[in-house]
Amino acid sequence: MPFETVVLKTVEYLTVPAVVGHEAPFIDHLVKDFRGLGMKVERIKGGLAVYGDNPQSNIITAHIDRHGLISLGNGEYAYAAQRVKSEKYREKSKATEKMLHAISERFDNEFVFAYNSETGEKLGGGVIIDCEGAFNSGEEAIFHIRGMKDMDKDIPIAYARGSISNSMEVKGQIDNVISLGVIYTLFQNGFQGTALLCTEEEIGKSWLHIADYLDERKPNEQNLLVIDTSPYRETNPISNGWVTLRNRDKTAVFNLNLVNEIKLRCEQLGIPFQVKDEYLMSLGLEIEDLGSTELGRLVQGTEGRLSGATIQIPTVEYHTSFETTSRICIESYYALLHNLLIKNPIERNIV
Repeated sequence: MPFETVVLKTVEYLTVPAVVGHEAPFIDHLVKDFRGLGMKVERIKGGLAVYGDNPQSNIITAHIDRHGLISLGNGEYAYAAQRVKSEKYREKSKATEKMLHAISERFDNEFVFAYNSETGEKLGGGVIIDCEGAFNSGEEAIFHIRGMKDMDKDIPIAYARGSISNSMEVKGQIDNVISLGVIYTLFQNGFQGTALLCTEEEIGKSWLHIADYLDERKPNEQNLLVIDTSPYRETNPISNGWVTLRNRDKTAVFNLNLVNEIKLRCEQLGIPFQVKDEYLMSLGLEIEDLGSTELGRLVQGTEGRLSGATIQIPTVEYHTSFETTSRICIESYYALLHNLLIKNPIERNIV
């Protein structure tokens, strides 16, 4: 059954570290995994392209990086997303104190392990302490880890907690390995298009890798399907098996013809869905409050030359090792994508 395969792959993928900026061990794992399905796999800048027998048909994309820490080399550890973005892209952190406290709370008392960023070999482990208020000049969250020997500078630190699954829900650091499990299952069940699996989404840069690939192969792509998790505070979305769609985020409007086609498919299939921007704005929020997505950054960054639609699976406990979704959400998510990509593929002329 697709649900069981998605969950098994999610659990498996969470055993391989992929802290943002240090994803090489996970990329190697994915190469072997998709080649084992008989797919052609190409290493591209910032990730992988996986091909079925008709790669010029529909294109789906998901990110492969996850949150974690980076060693500063002095017994202190920084939030990886802030550190990588600052050092690689020379962009200073704009985090507020409220945001930094939220970051620190996600890691408080978590078991973590250090690993070799090339091989994935575990180098040591411990428990995070001193999260609350441990800030460097108000700009960067700094952590200490009990039981961890001092690591050299730039060693990545990943969550040690794996996934917990039962017949009703899946829980773990599932952003965005659950989408990778769905993509694996789609290929296993007949998807013949292309999947782009890219790094650095957690620092808002994965769109650059997607754009580089598409500029070379499909420079005016308008029908990209971007899949991811979608955070909620309330449990209704996961208890009722919704999928989350968007007309736009705070940065850009998506391909509305494609979005409307997906809404129609949901209605035809009896799949419950929410259009998140419509919901948020019905509560009185403004466009600036709609959040930022990978697709929005891509549309904005290419001035609309590249576009598509995003399909997301609702979760609670976002960006923690307890992020949770439900069996019925996974079934809805997979059923919609199976219909759009395999059973009744999207027409390429939707623009």
